[in-house]
Amino acid sequence: MSDVVAVFARNGGENPYAIHADLEDSMHNLVGIIQTEPELLQALDQIAGFKTRLKEVGVAGNRLHNPAWHLALDLHNMLDIAEVVTRSAIERKESRGGHAREDYPNTDSHFAQVNVVTGRGSDGELQIAQEPLLEMPEELKGIVEGKA
Repeated sequence: MSDVVAVFARNGGENPYAIHADLEDSMHNLVGIIQTEPELLQALDQIAGFKTRLKEVGVAGNRLHNPAWHLALDLHNMLDIAEVVTRSAIERKESRGGHAREDYPNTDSHFAQVNVVTGRGSDGELQIAQEPLLEMPEELKGIVEGKA
């Protein structure tokens, strides 16, 4: 049985809506507007727990118009994105724009020169890297710096 339909064999298992609600709470409370590293690390632990719980998700009914089944499928991607956002926030040790770290309240000129990039390694694990930004064209620099 494929993983896509395995949730039907676990009718009575973990409710996908409960995991979704807990994920929302975790991201809101720990990875929200103002962040700290201890809270971000706590969020990573919770996300790992949600991934474990997701393995026990069960849904009732059939595959036709089944929102619980759709959510169970979507949760895989939601948890991956939550982990990427959280790990990227840990990597970015500064405050800038909409990214505010209480433990790093100032901007760091280094992060004006890089993008924090997340991908999967050959082992399937998430990898975070800092990649240099391309040099901004002169005509755009003038606009950004208010000289145009």
